[in-house]
Amino acid sequence: MSFGKATRIINPRVREIVAVKPFIIKALWSDGKVRMTDFGIFLFEYFQKEESIYFKILNENTFSLAKTDGRTIYWEDMTQVRDYDGSFIPAPLDFDPDVLFEQSVLE
Repeated sequence: MSFGKATRIINPRVREIVAVKPFIIKALWSDGKVRMTDFGIFLFEYFQKEESIYFKILNENTFSLAKTDGRTIYWEDMTQVRDYDGSFIPAPLDFDPDVLFEQSVLE
């Protein structure tokens, strides 16, 4: 039995945020298409879960601070990670770009 190379399909990446409305982001993707992600639907279950990390961005003012790094969408300093010395440092809250692609629709 012979096994060929596994082919991994990689979805496009977020290149630029075009518009941000409450819980909806329109973005230009690396394939040249504009797609819309409705985080209000995608993260609906977290609107009432104050203990969730996602709850932090489900505020209109905070949500409007969304950024891209040319790969995905993120919000600065929304969480913390443990540094090498054991201290906690601020970290962004970001989403896997493949998940964002799957949750988005063509505009």
